[in-house]
Amino acid sequence: MTDTPDQTGQVKPFALVLQEIRAGEVADDAARLMQELVAAVREHGKKGELNIKVVVEPMKGNSDALAVSGDVTLKAPRATPKAAIFFPDSSGNLLRDDPRQAAIPGLRIAPAKNTEPKDLAQ
Repeated sequence: MTDTPDQTGQVKPFALVLQEIRAGEVADDAARLMQELVAAVREHGKKGELNIKVVVEPMKGNSDALAVSGDVTLKAPRATPKAAIFFPDSSGNLLRDDPRQAAIPGLRIAPAKNTEPKDLAQ
């Protein structure tokens, strides 16, 4: 599809039209969401999307006018949820300990008394 020039033979830049939709709100939203997208991509190392949708439709009751609206949507990457390890028993219940592994009697978690790192002499 080719651009249609205006009466002076010039094609009006899309950015100027976008700036006029809803008094610049669509362009402002796009700029703000672009910053959010860049930050999310850098934080999570995954791709994201910023979509600008412009709808042009005939104005009801006036065949010479067009209603132009716009919207901006963001699909930012998200962190991968952390998974926990479980083991299923024969009934399908999830357990934290493997039911097929024998327990060691008397085994317990020792309390942490001093968690500060020690300075070892070289």
